[in-house]
Amino acid sequence: MSESISIDLKRAAIALAEQLDYVRAAEQLGVTSAELRKQISSLENLLCLRLFKPRQKKVEPTEEGRFFIKFFREAVAFYERKQREGHTGPDK
Repeated sequence: MSESISIDLKRAAIALAEQLDYVRAAEQLGVTSAELRKQISSLENLLCLRLFKPRQKKVEPTEEGRFFIKFFREAVAFYERKQREGHTGPDK
């Protein structure tokens, strides 16, 4: 995997894991459900695995998805903490 995973893609996966519903997760993120589906698909393609599986009218994380979402939460928390501290990029 040579491409990096953006903070926005990590946030999309976290929101979907929390809401278990594309519409509610999209509302939480301020995007359309179509855009969220596109983001999740892009993320799954980057990782070459499925993060979520359909379950009735909702979704649930796969085993791999639960692993990556835990990592994404930690990465986003670290990023947000650095933003609050005034770090704007890797050169600081």
